[in-house]
Amino acid sequence: MSFKWDKNLFKMTKNYNPHACLLKATFVILLVTLFTRCKKDEIAQTDAMETTKESLSSKQLNRNTLLAIKGITKKSFYLEDALPDGYVTDGTKDYTSAIQKVLDQYDDIVFPAFPLLVNDKGLEIRSNKSIVFLKGSEIRLRPSKLATYDIISLEGAKNVTLYDPVVIGDRYEHLGKGGEAGVGIAIRGSSDITLHNPNVRECWGDGIYIGQVDKKGYCKNITIDNAFLKRNRRDGISIISVDGLRLISPYAGYSDGTAPWCGINFEANNPSCVMNDIVVSDPVTVKNEGNGIQMGVMRMLGQGDKSIDITIINHKDFDSRLCAFKAACTARNAAKDGIMTGTINVINPTWEAPRSGFPLYFSTNQPGINLSIESPKVIDASGVSLSDDVFMGLINRGTVGLGKLKVKNSK
Repeated sequence: MSFKWDKNLFKMTKNYNPHACLLKATFVILLVTLFTRCKKDEIAQTDAMETTKESLSSKQLNRNTLLAIKGITKKSFYLEDALPDGYVTDGTKDYTSAIQKVLDQYDDIVFPAFPLLVNDKGLEIRSNKSIVFLKGSEIRLRPSKLATYDIISLEGAKNVTLYDPVVIGDRYEHLGKGGEAGVGIAIRGSSDITLHNPNVRECWGDGIYIGQVDKKGYCKNITIDNAFLKRNRRDGISIISVDGLRLISPYAGYSDGTAPWCGINFEANNPSCVMNDIVVSDPVTVKNEGNGIQMGVMRMLGQGDKSIDITIINHKDFDSRLCAFKAACTARNAAKDGIMTGTINVINPTWEAPRSGFPLYFSTNQPGINLSIESPKVIDASGVSLSDDVFMGLINRGTVGLGKLKVKNSK
């Protein structure tokens, strides 16, 4: 409140009236009293606010707000509290041991909103964990010379959920030259695993790896939604052995450096691998040096007959060098190794005709494999749709063509 002094308020005049002057004086006193009272109230309110700030640290205030974030509860442990005194927040100091100790001790964990550096021992996540990575959180790998490492490993784990993990590899600072198995997030022989919004970039090998433990113990019931996988040296994601996978809206781009350079690669390693109940919805693959999506399942053969069940919905590929989509299974000795059956359904894809000229490659000597392409749209580099006849002429059936290929156009 403000008060403006009137210098003429008490000025004597010929018509001076003492009663009027008394009334004016009383009015001024009331105004001054009111002004003083309001000022005191304002000061008292400010003091109360400062007392509140002192009683609640900024960290506590933030944590009360963070309870609204999915995955964070009142029992969540904040990893920041376990870092050593004087910890840095710029990702330049190795905190692998401190982080692993928290991962071993607590089930519900919140990673801080700043980058953390880890070494090539990586971080192991065991069963029954719920881990939230706040905005600004990153796991960065200290440059390594190892050909093989996992930055985050889930091996034989059950019931794990990761929210918004960000993992940055050492691809551009790697100290060695050989190998291709430096993985961002590795899931091996694990079940009931969910990754929400994983962001994995610049790894020496694959961004995400889904496979086995010692050629057995395949993964079961894996869900990954909104993955962002970019500039990984081998594949954006390699899928080796899994029964029950939901890969929802992944982006996998700019894979290059060592073969096969794919966005999404289904790559069985041995006869004990399985590829069952797999659905990939709304994947986007961009500028991969190899294929956008690749399926090579021939190594599943060797110990009897096998079957696969894979569905790809709304795949979009742009400017991958070899093919937008490749599927292959060519056994060396079908009579001895067993036969492969099953179905690969590709529904409503949009493929840019790649630099090789072939948007689709299909090669197999297994008559029991069915590849179904439904409502494909193939465009040239300028975005113009190619006719069905032109698309059919751009399908590369490889050197053998015993498998059944069915293309169902939308007309």
